[in-house]
Amino acid sequence: MSFQQITNIRSTDRVLELSPIEGETALSAAGVPDKRIFTGEQKLHLKMDPQSCLWYFQWEQNGIIPGGLRGKFTGFKAGIKHAEEYFKRRNVRITQIKD
Repeated sequence: MSFQQITNIRSTDRVLELSPIEGETALSAAGVPDKRIFTGEQKLHLKMDPQSCLWYFQWEQNGIIPGGLRGKFTGFKAGIKHAEEYFKRRNVRITQIKD
């Protein structure tokens, strides 16, 4: 295995950093989102199940995942695209993805 192959390995647990869209009020299905998602106290993970190879969302501190994010995705890109669309409707954007 070459060095290049080793560095291309990506994590199966990635953290999404979120922030409100500038000039907009962030919304959740219930009205106001958990402010901890913007301060870093609560983190949203996109993880791959090693047995099924499907990706799913999970809060770091055992929060309940909103219904719109409860699905399973066949690839990381599909999960991110779904999350971008979900959060855009709530005036929130993904600012960074960490391995």
